[in-house]
Amino acid sequence: MPPRMPVRVPWTSPACIATPNSSMAVRAFTSTAPSLALGPESPNYIEVPKPLQPTFDRKPRVKGILPTPRDVFKTRSTIPKQSNQFIQRTTPDPKVKKLPGKYSQDADYRLYKQRLSDSRREAFREGVKELHQRTKATQRQEKAALNQLFADRREAAMAPRREVDILTETTISKGVRDFLADKLPSTSRSKISAAARLRFQRKMAKHAAVRESRLHDLYTNAREFIVSEDLLDEAIEKAFGTDEEPVTWDYKGNEVSGVSHEREARSPWNGPIPEGVGDKLQSLKGGEGVGLAKQRIKKVAEELTGGKM
Repeated sequence: MPPRMPVRVPWTSPACIATPNSSMAVRAFTSTAPSLALGPESPNYIEVPKPLQPTFDRKPRVKGILPTPRDVFKTRSTIPKQSNQFIQRTTPDPKVKKLPGKYSQDADYRLYKQRLSDSRREAFREGVKELHQRTKATQRQEKAALNQLFADRREAAMAPRREVDILTETTISKGVRDFLADKLPSTSRSKISAAARLRFQRKMAKHAAVRESRLHDLYTNAREFIVSEDLLDEAIEKAFGTDEEPVTWDYKGNEVSGVSHEREARSPWNGPIPEGVGDKLQSLKGGEGVGLAKQRIKKVAEELTGGKM
């Protein structure tokens, strides 16, 4: 938030009136606080309440996943990298230091390169040792944290129940508690009565007989299964007839061989279009509800008498 600027006390404020040097008696005619002598350009022109505790910007969340750090001490050699032997082989000291001659023109540059090599060699040796120490310290800390976590979980799992949980738990019968805790005694085969065993055997034999009967029916009726288009066409013609000799029904729904002159029987494929919802609504709309009432009365009468009107 911007810093708060000092606010000038107005001349009508109680502090100014209470000063001993003030000879003017000013009386406030309103309970509203007197206006401050601040312009719109002032940050204190609009009073903004400040929180009791200061607010800070949240730390930005780092997106992405860091890769697993590579183990720099892992090597295929039998000599560990942190050993003096490996370090000595990696950064060997020069066997003979060649100093520049007395009249060498690049003596300063050659001495600088030698100093640079010595410092780089020393930095590598110290860095390997410090990095190994830091790696071991980090591993010890992680192992100690895991051991402490496992110990806390084990202690929480093996801890006895709290008294407050025992006193505030709902009332559950002992049988239900034993069932939830898997403490019910196992039923032995000797306790099962002979009558119960006989009932079970009869029930299983009945199920087996039903399964065998259904399997036998399936086997005997397998020759009548429709497995090709020719058999399907033959079954359709047998049920509904052909175009030249269609199967017909009378007004009661019974199949007939011929056509009666009194009541012409037709194939369902040659019949009229069934009455739709719109036709039914139109037939009911003609009597302004009278037709609907008649149909309802007819259904009620059929339900009461058990007949068909």
